[in-house]
Amino acid sequence: MKYIYPVLLLCMAGCKVGPNYHKPEIAMPDTFVESKAGEDISDKDLCSWWKHWNDPLLNSLVQEAVEGNFDLQIALEKIIEARSYYRIESSYLGPAINLNALATRSRFSQNIFTTTSDLEAIGAGSPPGGGGTSTATPKGSFFGTPLQNFFQVGFDAVWELDIWGSLRRTQKAAEEEWEAVQMQAQDVLLTTISEVVRGYVTIRSLQQQIEVLEKKITVEKRNLVLIGFLEKAGLDSQRPVEEMAIALEQDLANMPVLETSYKQTIFALSVLLGRQPESLLATFVEVKPIPNSFGKVPGGLPSDLLRRRPDIRAAERQLAAATERIGVAISDYFPQISLTGNAFGYESNKQNNWIMPGARYWTIGPNVQWNLLNFGATRAQVSMADSSQRQALLSYEQVIIESLQDVEGALVAYFDEQKRATHLLEEKEASCRFWQLTDDLFKAGLTDEMEVLQAQNNMLDKETACLQSEQALASDLVALYKALGGDWECLPTP
Repeated sequence: MKYIYPVLLLCMAGCKVGPNYHKPEIAMPDTFVESKAGEDISDKDLCSWWKHWNDPLLNSLVQEAVEGNFDLQIALEKIIEARSYYRIESSYLGPAINLNALATRSRFSQNIFTTTSDLEAIGAGSPPGGGGTSTATPKGSFFGTPLQNFFQVGFDAVWELDIWGSLRRTQKAAEEEWEAVQMQAQDVLLTTISEVVRGYVTIRSLQQQIEVLEKKITVEKRNLVLIGFLEKAGLDSQRPVEEMAIALEQDLANMPVLETSYKQTIFALSVLLGRQPESLLATFVEVKPIPNSFGKVPGGLPSDLLRRRPDIRAAERQLAAATERIGVAISDYFPQISLTGNAFGYESNKQNNWIMPGARYWTIGPNVQWNLLNFGATRAQVSMADSSQRQALLSYEQVIIESLQDVEGALVAYFDEQKRATHLLEEKEASCRFWQLTDDLFKAGLTDEMEVLQAQNNMLDKETACLQSEQALASDLVALYKALGGDWECLPTP
């Protein structure tokens, strides 16, 4: 019979108060509204989508960013922190055993206790020296010397019985928060890679825009000289000269703006890689084209976002953790029972008989704590936990809606920009042909050089517009890949 109560307590440890978590069912559309026929893409492809451009330098920059980006390294450290917190919470499920050892030497005041009758009077409630027979303490007895020794060694044990599931739900909540932090780190990874690719595209675009603007300035300077000759010869007015001067000065003023953006983008890319800002300047001395983004849009279903998007997965894990914490709050309505005591030890006031059978001691017993009157604090904590869970659910639903918006917005931006880029490219090719025809007429003596320069200047304007559109198209494709998410196993978690 003496073992029945511990057995009952251990059996009750299988109970857990509070709601159990079930992943909410979210209605997702069958297809994306702006979706068109695209390439089928797997999770593995999403892990390295930037490699579709076959650019070795871009691949090396992304790899360096994955290894050296500070935000990503901080995110990985947060995973370690969350994992350690989970291990701490898991440790509370078992008993805590502490080793205690004590050796002291003390001196008592002889002016307080001088006789055994004084000590007996204190035990009987009488003041020292208040009457009775007084017998002097023999020299060398316990009360006769002011110096005393005390030796103790033993084990303290505390084991909280998780009858209502509070510790297990806290452990589960910590585990789910750990998983949420892993998903947040995955989101940082996707953002970092996207920013690296977008920065690379911008650099390539600015390089070519600067080259085109330099050609345009050269053409305008030559045109200004020719118009000046006509004005001095009395064959034209001052007005065309001033108009060309205005156009030239405007382009000269635009050059520093492009150069500033070019260097600032390189500096920002260097920081993304974890480098000094100026360390990448030499890498981009050679001018290269913008990565071709035509016809590279991936396909996919909206339901794939629930498992691919790290922000959705993180929000879902946070919702699960918030649900577990409701049970933790409800458990405060019930008594908390612990097994506590000094499991085993030895103590003595003499060193030579310290570790002896007669010096043994042990105590063990249950400890019950129950907040019978806390003026509604527990009820308020449960209400807070319920509200936190509802907030987490709303956040989860909001993230899903925003993810659908991200994909739809990226799709419509990509397809519309692709149409625009196609028309701009045709316009540029037409203006290039017009320039060549005008140049042929000039060589045949059927037109003047100014007509050639004007046609060339117009063609360079169209080329600049094409470069800007190609940059926008590549950026829209980057945004689309980021919006689609990726395989969470891509991230090398510690």
